[in-house]
Amino acid sequence: MNKSDILKITEAYGLAPNKKFGQNFLINDSVIQKIVDSCLPDGQRVLEIGPGLGSISIPLADRALSYTAVEIDSGFVRYLAETFGPTGKLELIHDDFLKSEIEDRFDVIVSNLPYYCASEILFRIAKNFKAERILVMMQKEMADRVIAKAGSETYGALTVTLSYYFESKILFNIAGESFYPKPDVKSSFLQMLRKPRFFTLPEHEEMFHLIVKSVFWGRRKTLLKSLTDSPHLEMKRDVVENILQNCGIRPDVRGEKLSLEEFIKLTEGVINNR
Repeated sequence: MNKSDILKITEAYGLAPNKKFGQNFLINDSVIQKIVDSCLPDGQRVLEIGPGLGSISIPLADRALSYTAVEIDSGFVRYLAETFGPTGKLELIHDDFLKSEIEDRFDVIVSNLPYYCASEILFRIAKNFKAERILVMMQKEMADRVIAKAGSETYGALTVTLSYYFESKILFNIAGESFYPKPDVKSSFLQMLRKPRFFTLPEHEEMFHLIVKSVFWGRRKTLLKSLTDSPHLEMKRDVVENILQNCGIRPDVRGEKLSLEEFIKLTEGVINNR
Protein backbone atom coordinates (compact mmCIF):
# COMPACT_ATOMS: atom_id res chain seq x y z
CA MET A 1 0.00 0.00 0.00
CA ASN A 2 1.49 3.32 -1.10
CA LYS A 3 0.55 6.98 -0.69
CA SER A 4 -1.51 6.93 -3.89
CA ASP A 5 -3.51 3.92 -2.63
CA ILE A 6 -4.20 5.64 0.67
CA LEU A 7 -5.34 8.87 -1.01
CA LYS A 8 -7.72 6.92 -3.27
CA ILE A 9 -9.19 4.98 -0.34
CA THR A 10 -9.57 8.00 1.92
CA GLU A 11 -11.20 9.99 -0.89
CA ALA A 12 -13.58 7.18 -1.82
CA TYR A 13 -14.66 6.65 1.79
CA GLY A 14 -14.49 10.27 2.90
CA LEU A 15 -11.73 9.47 5.38
CA ALA A 16 -8.71 11.36 6.64
CA PRO A 17 -5.95 10.59 9.13
CA ASN A 18 -7.27 11.60 12.54
CA LYS A 19 -4.73 13.36 14.77
CA LYS A 20 -6.96 12.57 17.75
CA PHE A 21 -6.20 8.87 17.22
CA GLY A 22 -2.57 9.41 16.19
CA GLN A 23 -3.10 7.91 12.73
CA ASN A 24 -0.12 7.56 10.37
CA PHE A 25 -0.23 4.86 7.69
CA LEU A 26 2.63 2.67 6.54
CA ILE A 27 3.41 3.11 2.85
CA ASN A 28 6.70 1.20 2.66
CA ASP A 29 6.10 -2.37 1.43
CA SER A 30 9.53 -3.58 2.56
CA VAL A 31 8.84 -2.35 6.11
CA ILE A 32 5.40 -3.98 6.04
CA GLN A 33 6.96 -7.30 5.03
CA LYS A 34 9.61 -6.92 7.74
CA ILE A 35 6.89 -6.42 10.34
CA VAL A 36 4.88 -9.42 9.13
CA ASP A 37 7.98 -11.66 9.20
CA SER A 38 8.91 -10.43 12.69
CA CYS A 39 5.47 -11.28 14.05
CA LEU A 40 5.87 -15.01 13.24
CA PRO A 41 2.08 -15.36 12.90
CA ASP A 42 2.05 -18.87 11.43
CA GLY A 43 -0.47 -21.01 13.30
CA GLN A 44 -0.95 -18.31 15.96
CA ARG A 45 -4.06 -16.55 17.26
CA VAL A 46 -3.36 -12.88 16.54
CA LEU A 47 -4.94 -9.66 17.82
CA GLU A 48 -4.22 -6.36 16.08
CA ILE A 49 -5.04 -3.11 17.87
CA GLY A 50 -5.82 -0.24 15.49
CA PRO A 51 -5.50 -1.81 12.02
CA GLY A 52 -6.30 1.46 10.23
CA LEU A 53 -6.48 0.62 6.54
CA GLY A 54 -5.21 -2.91 7.09
CA SER A 55 -1.73 -2.60 5.56
CA ILE A 56 -0.40 -5.45 7.72
CA SER A 57 -3.75 -7.09 8.54
CA ILE A 58 -4.26 -9.29 5.49
CA PRO A 59 -0.60 -10.43 5.15
CA LEU A 60 -0.75 -11.47 8.80
CA ALA A 61 -4.24 -12.96 8.56
CA ASP A 62 -3.13 -15.10 5.61
CA ARG A 63 -0.62 -16.86 7.88
CA ALA A 64 -2.36 -16.79 11.26
CA LEU A 65 -4.59 -19.49 12.72
CA SER A 66 -7.09 -16.73 13.54
CA TYR A 67 -6.95 -12.97 13.21
CA THR A 68 -8.93 -10.38 15.18
CA ALA A 69 -8.65 -6.63 14.76
CA VAL A 70 -10.13 -3.99 17.05
CA GLU A 71 -10.57 -0.50 15.55
CA ILE A 72 -12.02 2.61 17.21
CA ASP A 73 -12.56 4.72 14.06
CA SER A 74 -15.94 4.02 12.44
CA GLY A 75 -14.73 5.14 8.99
CA PHE A 76 -11.92 2.60 8.94
CA VAL A 77 -14.22 -0.09 10.31
CA ARG A 78 -16.54 0.49 7.36
CA TYR A 79 -13.66 0.27 4.87
CA LEU A 80 -12.18 -2.86 6.49
CA ALA A 81 -15.57 -4.60 6.67
CA GLU A 82 -16.37 -3.92 3.02
CA THR A 83 -12.87 -4.73 1.75
CA PHE A 84 -11.75 -7.65 3.88
CA GLY A 85 -14.98 -8.90 5.46
CA PRO A 86 -15.93 -11.14 2.51
CA THR A 87 -12.59 -13.00 2.72
CA GLY A 88 -13.62 -14.45 6.08
CA LYS A 89 -10.03 -14.08 7.33
CA LEU A 90 -10.58 -11.09 9.59
CA GLU A 91 -12.74 -10.83 12.70
CA LEU A 92 -13.40 -7.11 13.08
CA ILE A 93 -14.40 -5.47 16.36
CA HIS A 94 -15.54 -1.83 16.37
CA ASP A 95 -14.52 -0.64 19.82
CA ASP A 96 -12.03 1.29 21.92
CA PHE A 97 -9.45 -1.28 23.04
CA LEU A 98 -9.01 0.48 26.39
CA LYS A 99 -12.72 0.05 27.15
CA SER A 100 -13.45 -3.19 25.31
CA GLU A 101 -14.32 -6.56 26.79
CA ILE A 102 -12.19 -8.56 24.37
CA GLU A 103 -11.67 -12.17 25.42
CA ASP A 104 -8.12 -13.11 26.41
CA ARG A 105 -7.44 -15.82 23.81
CA PHE A 106 -4.46 -14.61 21.77
CA ASP A 107 -0.89 -15.82 21.31
CA VAL A 108 0.38 -12.63 19.63
CA ILE A 109 -0.71 -8.98 19.91
CA VAL A 110 0.33 -6.46 17.25
CA SER A 111 -0.19 -2.71 17.11
CA ASN A 112 0.97 0.56 15.62
CA LEU A 113 0.47 2.36 18.92
CA PRO A 114 -1.13 5.82 18.85
CA TYR A 115 1.20 8.20 20.67
CA TYR A 116 -1.55 9.70 22.84
CA CYS A 117 -2.40 6.45 24.68
CA ALA A 118 0.52 4.09 23.96
CA SER A 119 1.45 3.51 27.60
CA GLU A 120 -2.18 2.87 28.62
CA ILE A 121 -2.52 0.24 25.88
CA LEU A 122 0.70 -1.47 26.91
CA PHE A 123 -0.30 -1.51 30.58
CA ARG A 124 -3.68 -3.04 29.70
CA ILE A 125 -2.02 -5.71 27.57
CA ALA A 126 0.45 -6.44 30.36
CA LYS A 127 -2.14 -6.80 33.11
CA ASN A 128 -5.18 -8.21 31.29
CA PHE A 129 -3.82 -10.47 28.54
CA LYS A 130 -1.60 -13.54 28.56
CA ALA A 131 -0.24 -13.32 24.98
CA GLU A 132 3.38 -14.51 24.95
CA ARG A 133 4.56 -12.08 22.26
CA ILE A 134 3.72 -8.41 21.84
CA LEU A 135 5.00 -6.60 18.75
CA VAL A 136 4.37 -2.88 18.62
CA MET A 137 5.38 0.17 16.66
CA MET A 138 5.84 3.35 18.68
CA GLN A 139 7.76 6.61 18.76
CA LYS A 140 11.47 5.88 19.09
CA GLU A 141 11.69 8.16 22.11
CA MET A 142 9.17 5.97 23.94
CA ALA A 143 10.83 2.74 22.77
CA ASP A 144 14.11 4.00 24.25
CA ARG A 145 12.32 4.52 27.57
CA VAL A 146 10.89 0.99 27.51
CA ILE A 147 14.34 -0.62 27.13
CA ALA A 148 16.28 1.89 29.27
CA LYS A 149 18.80 0.74 31.86
CA ALA A 150 18.73 1.73 35.53
CA GLY A 151 20.60 4.97 36.09
CA SER A 152 20.02 6.32 32.58
CA GLU A 153 18.14 9.54 31.81
CA THR A 154 15.28 7.66 30.11
CA TYR A 155 14.76 5.12 32.92
CA GLY A 156 11.48 5.58 34.75
CA ALA A 157 8.16 4.12 35.88
CA LEU A 158 7.31 2.98 32.35
CA THR A 159 10.58 1.03 32.14
CA VAL A 160 10.20 -0.68 35.50
CA THR A 161 6.51 -1.52 35.08
CA LEU A 162 6.89 -3.06 31.62
CA SER A 163 10.13 -4.86 32.51
CA TYR A 164 8.20 -6.61 35.29
CA TYR A 165 6.03 -8.25 32.62
CA PHE A 166 8.26 -8.41 29.53
CA GLU A 167 11.75 -8.80 28.10
CA SER A 168 11.80 -6.04 25.47
CA LYS A 169 14.08 -5.14 22.60
CA ILE A 170 13.96 -2.89 19.55
CA LEU A 171 13.97 -5.03 16.40
CA PHE A 172 14.42 -2.11 13.99
CA ASN A 173 13.78 1.60 13.54
CA ILE A 174 11.50 3.11 10.91
CA ALA A 175 12.08 6.44 9.17
CA GLY A 176 9.29 9.01 8.91
CA GLU A 177 9.30 8.66 5.12
CA SER A 178 7.74 5.20 5.52
CA PHE A 179 4.47 6.78 6.71
CA TYR A 180 1.72 8.99 5.35
CA PRO A 181 1.29 11.58 6.66
CA LYS A 182 4.99 11.78 7.49
CA PRO A 183 5.40 12.12 11.28
CA ASP A 184 7.87 14.54 12.84
CA VAL A 185 9.54 11.75 14.82
CA LYS A 186 11.24 8.42 14.16
CA SER A 187 9.50 5.16 15.03
CA SER A 188 10.74 1.84 16.39
CA PHE A 189 9.35 -1.68 16.11
CA LEU A 190 9.57 -3.38 19.48
CA GLN A 191 9.34 -7.02 20.51
CA MET A 192 8.11 -7.77 24.03
CA LEU A 193 8.28 -11.37 25.30
CA ARG A 194 6.16 -12.32 28.30
CA LYS A 195 7.94 -13.17 31.59
CA PRO A 196 6.51 -15.13 34.52
CA ARG A 197 5.01 -12.77 37.11
CA PHE A 198 7.01 -12.64 40.34
CA PHE A 199 4.01 -11.90 42.58
CA THR A 200 1.17 -14.41 42.50
CA LEU A 201 -1.30 -12.47 44.67
CA PRO A 202 -3.07 -9.50 43.00
CA GLU A 203 -2.70 -7.35 46.14
CA HIS A 204 1.06 -7.93 46.18
CA GLU A 205 1.34 -7.01 42.52
CA GLU A 206 -0.72 -3.89 43.19
CA MET A 207 1.70 -2.96 45.99
CA PHE A 208 4.58 -3.29 43.51
CA HIS A 209 2.85 -0.80 41.20
CA LEU A 210 2.17 1.62 44.06
CA ILE A 211 5.82 1.51 45.07
CA VAL A 212 6.98 2.18 41.50
CA LYS A 213 4.59 5.16 41.32
CA SER A 214 5.79 6.40 44.70
CA VAL A 215 9.48 6.17 43.84
CA PHE A 216 9.09 8.09 40.57
CA TRP A 217 6.46 10.65 41.54
CA GLY A 218 9.23 12.64 43.17
CA ARG A 219 11.92 12.15 40.55
CA ARG A 220 15.40 13.26 41.71
CA LYS A 221 14.32 12.84 45.34
CA THR A 222 16.00 10.31 47.58
CA LEU A 223 14.25 6.98 48.06
CA LEU A 224 13.56 7.76 51.71
CA LYS A 225 11.86 11.07 50.89
CA SER A 226 9.92 9.69 47.91
CA LEU A 227 8.44 6.83 49.91
CA THR A 228 7.77 8.90 53.03
CA ASP A 229 6.07 11.76 51.16
CA SER A 230 4.31 9.59 48.56
CA PRO A 231 0.60 10.31 47.93
CA HIS A 232 0.22 6.62 46.99
CA LEU A 233 1.48 5.12 50.27
CA GLU A 234 1.00 5.94 53.94
CA MET A 235 4.26 5.11 55.66
CA LYS A 236 6.04 6.98 58.39
CA ARG A 237 9.69 7.88 58.03
CA ASP A 238 10.95 5.46 60.68
CA VAL A 239 9.00 2.60 59.05
CA VAL A 240 10.51 3.39 55.65
CA GLU A 241 13.99 3.59 57.17
CA ASN A 242 13.54 0.17 58.77
CA ILE A 243 12.28 -1.40 55.53
CA LEU A 244 15.16 0.01 53.48
CA GLN A 245 17.68 -1.20 56.06
CA ASN A 246 16.20 -4.72 56.01
CA CYS A 247 16.31 -4.72 52.20
CA GLY A 248 19.93 -3.55 52.12
CA ILE A 249 19.00 -0.46 50.08
CA ARG A 250 20.54 2.92 50.93
CA PRO A 251 17.95 5.56 51.93
CA ASP A 252 19.81 8.32 50.06
CA VAL A 253 19.78 6.54 46.68
CA ARG A 254 17.51 7.96 43.99
CA GLY A 255 14.73 5.86 42.50
CA GLU A 256 16.09 5.92 38.96
CA LYS A 257 19.13 3.99 40.21
CA LEU A 258 17.10 0.98 41.40
CA SER A 259 16.97 -2.16 39.28
CA LEU A 260 13.80 -4.19 38.77
CA GLU A 261 15.13 -6.76 41.24
CA GLU A 262 15.55 -4.03 43.88
CA PHE A 263 12.00 -2.79 43.27
CA ILE A 264 10.76 -6.35 43.84
CA LYS A 265 12.87 -6.67 47.01
CA LEU A 266 11.52 -3.34 48.25
CA THR A 267 7.95 -4.48 47.59
CA GLU A 268 8.57 -7.68 49.57
CA GLY A 269 9.95 -5.55 52.39
CA VAL A 270 6.82 -3.40 52.50
CA ILE A 271 4.52 -6.45 52.33
CA ASN A 272 6.39 -8.21 55.17
CA ASN A 273 6.16 -5.08 57.31
CA ARG A 274 2.35 -4.92 57.14
